[in-house]
Amino acid sequence: MDNKTERKTRGSLYPSEREIELYRKRFVEGANQRGKTGLLYQVDEENSQNIGTDSYYSYLAPVEVSYYLVQNPKPKLIQKLGWNVEDSSTKPMICYLTFKDSSGNNINPSEGAMLEVSYRYTNHEMKYKPEQFDILASVVDFDLNMFICNLVPHREQAKPVEELPTPSDPINENRWFDRKLIYPEEKD
Repeated sequence: MDNKTERKTRGSLYPSEREIELYRKRFVEGANQRGKTGLLYQVDEENSQNIGTDSYYSYLAPVEVSYYLVQNPKPKLIQKLGWNVEDSSTKPMICYLTFKDSSGNNINPSEGAMLEVSYRYTNHEMKYKPEQFDILASVVDFDLNMFICNLVPHREQAKPVEELPTPSDPINENRWFDRKLIYPEEKD
């Protein structure tokens, strides 16, 4: 796509690539100044098992990211993102993540990624405790140059010890029952 066509599809007032990059760097700097940094474990590989809807993830090395955490988001924002819940007393925890980590590299907080945050757990001492959250969903906000993530507390998943049965290899087919195949006699 040539430069002239690109300008027509973006609009003349839309910021250039250089300006967007500058906005992203400023957002990282602003988030760093607020003192909210955590570790993002990005998904390296997803391994889906045929047990319900469970997926198991392997992660890349964690990177330091800046974030804003919103524990009580406004209902209008939740509706806009499509993260409505039936019970109005329960609201999702929302996190605004920058496009870049603290080293200036691009990040990808996809579904299944994990964010580790630290919080003060004593009133008078500066003691911090880490807590991990899974990213349930992630939306890109291009105008503000950030990711908006829906967080849920991280729970370790137990992996199955035995392989799952398949039609070609029914390993647990007769595990609990001693069953014999009986065929009706053929009639002449």
